[in-house]
Amino acid sequence: MQLAPQSQAVVLLTVTFGKSDQTGDKPLTAGEWARFAAWLRDHQLEPADLLKGDIHAQLSDWADRSVTAERIQSLLDRGTALGLALERWQRAGLWILTRSDPEYPERLK
Repeated sequence: MQLAPQSQAVVLLTVTFGKSDQTGDKPLTAGEWARFAAWLRDHQLEPADLLKGDIHAQLSDWADRSVTAERIQSLLDRGTALGLALERWQRAGLWILTRSDPEYPERLK
């Protein structure tokens, strides 16, 4: 299963991967994600933009006590855990679909 960069960033920031996830940082809650996503939109950024470039420079104007730039970086650094989880989910017949995917039902948006 191949995830688009946008979906990959959203999953890295918001999903727990189980035992293969050893970072210690908890994924963003629905409320934290809503605040962060709104801030990204207001600053003409997309989650996929965080996968490239200097994240600290991109988030220089971001200020939130519970969602720090360090926490975001730590969550985005979980690529190996994501790969293992995707493999496990695929074997179980599961797949990932995010709001940014063209196949996501318009009615649910």
